[in-house]
Amino acid sequence: MSITRCRLSPRRALTTAAWALACACGTTAMAEPKLVVTSLSEGISADGNKAVGYLFDYSIPGYTPYVWQRGVGYSSLPGTGFGNDPIHASADITTFATGLPNTSNWGNLNCFTGYDPDTGAPNPQITPCLIPNIAHRYTTATGWVNTGSLPRFQDPDTGRFFGGTRCDFTINSANDLSGDGNTIVGGAYSSPLTSSSGGPSSGLCTDFYAFKYVASTATFTQLPIQPDSTGSRADSVSNDGSVIVGHDSDETVGRRTCVWTNNVQTLIDPLSGSFSSSIVNGAGNAIAGVVNPAFALPTFGIEDMQLVKWTRQPNNSWTPTALGRPVDYNDGTEIKPLSVWFVTAISDDGNTIVGNAQYGFSFWDRVSRPFIWSPTINAGVPLDFATYLAQTAPTSPIVQGDISIVRIDGMSADGNAIAVTFSNTRNTCTPPEASLNTGDRGIIYLDGTSVPGEAPTIALPPRDYVSTQYTSLGVALNVAASGTFPMTYTWQREDPNNPGQWLGLTEACAGFTFGGEWDFEGVNKNQLRIGQATCGNNRGGNYRVIVSNAFGSATSTPAAVTFAQGTLITQQPQNVTVCNASSGSTNAVAISNSSDLVQQWEIASSATPTDFVPLFDGDNILAGGQTVRIFGASGQFISLTPSLESQAGTYLLRCQILSPCGDATSDTVTLTINFCRCGASDVAGPGQSVGPDAELTADDIIVFLNWFFAGDFRADVSGPGQSTQPDYDFTADDIIVFLNRFFAGC
Repeated sequence: MSITRCRLSPRRALTTAAWALACACGTTAMAEPKLVVTSLSEGISADGNKAVGYLFDYSIPGYTPYVWQRGVGYSSLPGTGFGNDPIHASADITTFATGLPNTSNWGNLNCFTGYDPDTGAPNPQITPCLIPNIAHRYTTATGWVNTGSLPRFQDPDTGRFFGGTRCDFTINSANDLSGDGNTIVGGAYSSPLTSSSGGPSSGLCTDFYAFKYVASTATFTQLPIQPDSTGSRADSVSNDGSVIVGHDSDETVGRRTCVWTNNVQTLIDPLSGSFSSSIVNGAGNAIAGVVNPAFALPTFGIEDMQLVKWTRQPNNSWTPTALGRPVDYNDGTEIKPLSVWFVTAISDDGNTIVGNAQYGFSFWDRVSRPFIWSPTINAGVPLDFATYLAQTAPTSPIVQGDISIVRIDGMSADGNAIAVTFSNTRNTCTPPEASLNTGDRGIIYLDGTSVPGEAPTIALPPRDYVSTQYTSLGVALNVAASGTFPMTYTWQREDPNNPGQWLGLTEACAGFTFGGEWDFEGVNKNQLRIGQATCGNNRGGNYRVIVSNAFGSATSTPAAVTFAQGTLITQQPQNVTVCNASSGSTNAVAISNSSDLVQQWEIASSATPTDFVPLFDGDNILAGGQTVRIFGASGQFISLTPSLESQAGTYLLRCQILSPCGDATSDTVTLTINFCRCGASDVAGPGQSVGPDAELTADDIIVFLNWFFAGDFRADVSGPGQSTQPDYDFTADDIIVFLNRFFAGC
């Protein structure tokens, strides 16, 4: 970028006038940054004119990858199963890589559950199979192609497989795609034939190794690692695939930042043990990452975290340069220390680096704010991105409080176009915190002079929605649209009494309290929420949104919202069999469009199967005289514990579900109480009767424990099926009788 920027300390709080005065140091006027909303930002093209990402479509339901092109609009990619893994794109946004289900069953891994660690025999398969994700590559010519994974071998002696494998729902992860679209890099699971203990390996999970897949040769290979490495991963790749950045690990330091240059590995930070990824630029001659004092102190003499740029030398070595760190964040109440930060992109000339930082004393206290570095910004010290924008263009709508940039996701090759995720913090309520905040994505062009205005284009209109379950947040309708910021969203509802006439909506500002009755939230955001506390309260019907900005407007197709009436039982109770003094349980799960849903369990004797009476928490006396302690009589889950003295009996159990939207009754199930007291049962020892007295007392327990822990006197347990006289032969059967009696089982 050729813009002259003033070098100012981020510690100074500048007024607009002070900034104007300070900018007198520049030789040219500052260019006005421009935000174009795209709703996509997982990948950005080298020229900054395209973006790719996922949009959730309720009509599927599921995620679909979309491509946005400036001046053109949206197009979608074919396929299914998206959403678990990020999507990566080539520099021109024509080739893509992501993880998709292993539907072709590469490696026969879909139903593979590993080997028994003792015998080495295959474990039983799970039905249905849990299909894991594996890296796929897409072009319009080939469609989605399964890349495979690390080589998988079968041992001829044992018949067991080793090498490429799965772990939970993953075979491998595609972490980046080269600019030319030919090379995918990431990490893949591999299992040895023999475990570290010398026994058979489980065949699952174990090691994770950096890989590269080259589409032109259809080769999938593991990248070389150090002899002491315990695993590795590749995170970033240059345009031509020759330079790959990632880490390997050892047992002492942990993750060590490394670079593979033409398949030769070099450790460039073997000291930090960093959990963040370093990023290589498209040209493959600069790497940016964050190091901690373990590396910064011996390398630079700086006892602090540092942003570092490594520059490639003619002999393929890499020279590090410390670039500083952002200052701690002052939120107006306290100064929050910089705690976690990482790089997301570096320009091709290496002169612009962007990333994300978190500030705060603990995880729950943290605030996320992106940063930017350039030798011409802030005297070459990383600067809070929002501060930079405010200093550059204090009157821009980007910095007027309507949005808050929470993350930088990528950057164009020249560093001018920056893909961001932002929160729409426009407050329309009193108090302001009652406003609904929504999120969106876009591209900020730091120099927006040559970027023409974009009229709104809608990628995904709000979709039809049938509501069956109450939540305090209501029903959500979303619109995904692009256009030059600022954009205005105006949600409307078709007049139920005058079809074709559309009514404006009013913000409720209710704050989403549970059970609260409200109409609409977010009437001027990219998401509308419709209240449903009392069965929808006649809020069903057609809704649409008009998206407008200074360059035009677009009206979505209508979405029909329906609030299903009645109550739906999603899980029926099951029969319960329980012993006296033992607990049994079952549950009934139901949903409705009301916060006032109530569940009440009822019981009836098998002799009078229609005479149900409600249960209550605590001791209930049943028709047969049994005392049963109940927990959860008015909830989804009910626990039943008959008293020790309860006799056998059979009852009928059901749950009544009551809702203003309509009632429902669960299936009737059987509650069977078994008398499991173990008859004449006693412990006989010195000083006691040789015949059982059918009463297990504290003395009996003392006798038993004394004998069990090496007491040398004669003792015995008598129970059903045994002699009523002690045989003075204390066996395993005696222990079983005692424990069953002690815990009231049989």
